[in-house]
Amino acid sequence: MIRSSSQCTIRVDVDDLFQYAMANPRPSGIQRVVYEILGVLEERAAVHPQQPRILFVRRGRSGEPFAEVSWSDITALFSTLTGMEQTSERRSNTRRTGQSLLRQPRFGENLRRTLISKFQSMPDDIGKPLLASGIAQIRAVRLLRQCFRPPHDRQAASKTESTSEIFSDKTKIFSKNTTSSEQKDIFLILGAAWCDPLFSERLRHAREQYDMRPMLLVHDLIPFRRPEWCDPSLVRNFQHWLKTSLPHCSRLLAVSRATARDVEQYATEHGLELSLPVQVMPMGSGFSFMQTGSGALPVGLPAAGSYVLFVSTLEVRKNHAFLLRVWRRLLNEGKEADIPTLVFAGRVGRLVRDLMQQLDNSDWLNGKIRLISDPTDEELRHLYQGSLFTIFPSLFEGWGLPVSESLMMGVPCLASHATSVPEAGGQFARYFDPENVTDAVEKIRELLADREQLSLWKNEIRTGFMPTSWEQSADMLLDTCLATSHEEARP
Repeated sequence: MIRSSSQCTIRVDVDDLFQYAMANPRPSGIQRVVYEILGVLEERAAVHPQQPRILFVRRGRSGEPFAEVSWSDITALFSTLTGMEQTSERRSNTRRTGQSLLRQPRFGENLRRTLISKFQSMPDDIGKPLLASGIAQIRAVRLLRQCFRPPHDRQAASKTESTSEIFSDKTKIFSKNTTSSEQKDIFLILGAAWCDPLFSERLRHAREQYDMRPMLLVHDLIPFRRPEWCDPSLVRNFQHWLKTSLPHCSRLLAVSRATARDVEQYATEHGLELSLPVQVMPMGSGFSFMQTGSGALPVGLPAAGSYVLFVSTLEVRKNHAFLLRVWRRLLNEGKEADIPTLVFAGRVGRLVRDLMQQLDNSDWLNGKIRLISDPTDEELRHLYQGSLFTIFPSLFEGWGLPVSESLMMGVPCLASHATSVPEAGGQFARYFDPENVTDAVEKIRELLADREQLSLWKNEIRTGFMPTSWEQSADMLLDTCLATSHEEARP
C-alpha cells in the first residue's frame, strides 16, 4: 500500500502493559481492555477512509519517549499473563521473548522511579524541591549525552530539553501552540499510565519534540474520588499523574458516562479548561477468550448449576465482605442444601486482610463460599458457563466489565446500582443496593425460589442482548484521533 505523506500516524502507548507484567501474574480488566482494542486497531485503521498509520510504542531504553514495539511482542507478553494454551515449542519461544522484553527497564530507570515515588510521598515543602532537582539532573544527563551524538542527531534531541517544571501552573488542556489547521500526529494513551511517575515528561516530549497531540482514555478516578479504598502509594501516584499529565492532553475520553462526569468535575475543581466535553468510548462487552476454547472441563471447578459466580479481584470497593454477610443471612434463614455455593474468582488484592481472616475463621461459611484464585482464561470461561447467575456488588466502577461479559456469555447478572454499573448492564441486568443486605438477600432468594423465572431471564438475554464489539470501540477511537489531528490547536 502506498501511504500518503499527509497520512496521520497514531502512536499507541503500550509501556504500562510491560510494566504491569513485571509485577503481576494475571491481567486486570484494564490490561484486557487495552489488549482487545490493540488487537483490532490496525485492522480497523486499514479499512478506515483516511487509513492512519498505527505504531505501538513504549519508553525507550535511554529515556527516549518512543521505542517501537511489534504486535508479536505484545501477544507474546500477554500470553504469559493469561495462561494461553500453546504447543511446547511456542510456549518455550514465548517464554524467552517475554523474559527478554520484561528485562528491558534498566537498574537506573527502576531506581529513578523509586526515588520519584519517594519524593512524591513527602510533604510538599520537601518533596517538590527534591523532585524538581531530580528532574533537572535527568535533563542534565541527557544534555551531556547529546554532546557525544552526531550534529544532526544533537539538533533533533535538543528539542526535548525544555526548561519547564514538572509542577506547572498551566491550567488548560492544550495542543502545541499553533494557528494552522495542519494535520498532526496523535499519541494515544489507553492504559494505566499513572504507573509511570515520569509520564508527564513523555507527554511534554510528544508535544514539543514530535509536535504530536496526546489523547488520553480515562478508566476511572477511584484513587482520587475514593482514596480510602486504595493503597497509599497508588493514591499518591495517581493524583500526581492527574495533576501533571492532564494539562498536556489535547483530548480526553472516558469508558463510561459516569467516568466522563467525574473527569469533567475534576477539571472544574482544579481550574482545567477542557476545549471539548469528555467523549465516551463504547466499551466492548467481553473478551475474545470467551468465544473460543476446548470443551473439556478443567479439573477442580465446581459442578455446573451448583454456584453463583462473582468475578473480581478481591479488594475493598468490590464489596466481597458485603456478600459474606448476605450469604450468612441466606444460610441462617433457609436450608443449607438450597443455598448454592458462592464462588469468588480472582486474585487476592490489597487491603482485604480482615476479610480473609473472617472467611478463614468461619471456614468459608462451612464451604459455602469458595475462592478460585487467579483463574486461567479457560477456567473463567467454564465458570461463567456453569453458574446459575453472576453477582456483582461493587461500590464504585469506571465501567463494570464482569457485568457485560456475563451478559455476553448469556448468563444473568444481579448487580449493584452504583456509579457506572447500570451502563454496563442496561436493561438485561437486575440491580440491588450494594449497601443494603436485606435488598440483596430478597432479590437472591427470589431467583433461587423461582428457577423458571431465572430460565426466562436467561432466554431474554440470549435472544435480545446485543454485545458491543471491540471493533466499534476501535472505530470510535480512530474517528476521534483523526478529528483531533485536524483540529486547529488552541493556544
